[in-house]
Amino acid sequence: MSRRLALAVAASCLLALLVPCVWSSEVQEKAQKAFDALYGADVKRALSSRDTTQAVALAAKLLDSAKAAEDQPELMALLCIRACELGAVDPKGYETAQAAADLVASKAPQAAGPCQEVLATLRQREYDASRGSTKAQAGEALIDALLALAATHTRAGKVEEAGKPLHKASAVAKTIKSSKSETIDAQLKAHAARQKNAAELAKLKRQVEADPANTKARDQLALLLVVGFDNPAEAAKYLTDASDATLRKFVPAAAKPVSDVPELACLVLLDWYMELGGEASPAGKAAIYTRATLYGKRFLELHTAKDLDRTRVELAMKKAQEEIAKLGGEASSKSQWIDLLRLIDTQRHVVAGKWERTNAGLATDAPTATHWWTEVPLMPSGSYELEVKFVRVSGWDVGVGLPAGSAAVTFVMAGCQGTVSGLETVNGRGIDSNETSVKPGRLESGHLYTADIRVQVSQGNVDIKITLDGKPYIKWTGPQEALSPSTSWGVRNSRCVGLGACSSKVVFQSARLRVLSGRAIPP
Repeated sequence: MSRRLALAVAASCLLALLVPCVWSSEVQEKAQKAFDALYGADVKRALSSRDTTQAVALAAKLLDSAKAAEDQPELMALLCIRACELGAVDPKGYETAQAAADLVASKAPQAAGPCQEVLATLRQREYDASRGSTKAQAGEALIDALLALAATHTRAGKVEEAGKPLHKASAVAKTIKSSKSETIDAQLKAHAARQKNAAELAKLKRQVEADPANTKARDQLALLLVVGFDNPAEAAKYLTDASDATLRKFVPAAAKPVSDVPELACLVLLDWYMELGGEASPAGKAAIYTRATLYGKRFLELHTAKDLDRTRVELAMKKAQEEIAKLGGEASSKSQWIDLLRLIDTQRHVVAGKWERTNAGLATDAPTATHWWTEVPLMPSGSYELEVKFVRVSGWDVGVGLPAGSAAVTFVMAGCQGTVSGLETVNGRGIDSNETSVKPGRLESGHLYTADIRVQVSQGNVDIKITLDGKPYIKWTGPQEALSPSTSWGVRNSRCVGLGACSSKVVFQSARLRVLSGRAIPP
């Protein structure tokens, strides 16, 4: 066996241990049995052969199967992981490995860790082997892979594991003098705060486990879960009748979805979160003040009177946004708009179709029943505002891909031959049959439209508001798991913003984003 394949076999053994337990053991066992029955023998033959072309060919076959199994995420993830490890056997398979990693990251991000481990290893090999002018380019690719891996570990709550790729990315960035150094430094600062919170959380849990009647430790643990982890539902589990009266009053109320909180409770919770924000660490302030803003918005929707309470809430929300704007690293300033069109490379980021830059903007002309789509290489991890200006020159559909926390959804305008607009999909239903449907959802050809989109994420819930030319168009609030990107309107990585067209000629004159909480980083 060649040295390269020996490394691949070792990687295979490692990945067998790394496949994340994100589904029930019964579901995972069933998926593994299905995979073994279909491809187990093929994988063994490929890994035992001295001819690496077999492994590369099988990787491509597994990737195709994964695309066809998207409605079975546990099997799809397993196919992607194996495709990634087999593609890593030979440089000719690196593109397949990348595609497999992108697919699982967009469709089942909770299972993406093993693939991102492999990609980071591949990019490290390329960086180590590069010389001269290619060194910086290889270094940037390695940094991106390391940051993606760190983000996956962070989302999974693996704080310690996230530190290693972040420190390695920092070292590479300083070596090649990357412009990402400042961003990485901010992430390292936030990571240090998360480490501190995680250590404190573990200590308090040990104290409660050793002495369940330790009310002081239970209250401290509950408060840390609220302030440091934005998880009042988990915090409520630690409260008892002997707990602090303030915690007993506010934590159970905060554990409910924002959309279910009544008017008066919104006002009270807004005040409480504003008070907590003043005591929170920089790493926790963004989530705390974003929560305060959500309660304020909910109150304003329910309370229509123009009175003192309304003015007080508006001023509190303004203060919360000002506090978010002051934060670095975990939250970017609201005043800083990011030009998205400038980030798009039509050679690298186009997923389907032909796109070109013109004097009017970024243009595409999608034939009948064909979805043409381009990614924006930027991933907002929290809440954000997005402004898209476009002209539909002729035809029907225009689409915008919207990341929404750990989920994503597609904003489709003039779909179904120009008859309906809406978010796709919501609870598995398309724009013509879910609660976001706008009928008739027509667009006027030749008209310059401005779509203002606000996506707010908090504790597993998403609030989406869209205006078109300044008029309310779509409003939806619900759990992240209710959202999924349309299978037709698909970017490779659903965590990225996307722009698309179907059966239409469209010119996107501008697209810009500003972060409200969290970060917006390259994929």
